[in-house]
Amino acid sequence: MNEFTAWMQSNWYALGNLLAQFGFLAAGVWFARKILKTIRASQEQFGALLKLSFTGAISERPSSMAAEDRSFANTGVNASPYWLMPEQKPPVDRTGLEEPQENGPSHWAVARHRAMEWLQTPMSNGEAAPWRRAIKWLQAPARS
Repeated sequence: MNEFTAWMQSNWYALGNLLAQFGFLAAGVWFARKILKTIRASQEQFGALLKLSFTGAISERPSSMAAEDRSFANTGVNASPYWLMPEQKPPVDRTGLEEPQENGPSHWAVARHRAMEWLQTPMSNGEAAPWRRAIKWLQAPARS
């Protein structure tokens, strides 16, 4: 025991440095876990909103036992109750979608036309910039 005490007294700085590093490591792990939990909760909220926007119906959140029963087949990771499984995807309604035009201009022609219009527009409208008007107003004498 005397040898250990002598070693601690001669290497107190290195021992303190090691303990401080373990403290920083523990704080980093704690902080990372908190961040990951927050990100997970955010993803679940976003998933719930996404599922609500797809289905259009408000459903009760399943119990924790139902959430534990749902898991990925190969990974064994518990799934979120808000994830859309392949069999739960609602059918896509394509009645309101426009069909692409056969005879119209190509996408490249439209993009080229818009780029040329943008390049031909004037850079300014001839008026002074708002910040220049503000500076002139500040420099003008009072009550003039």
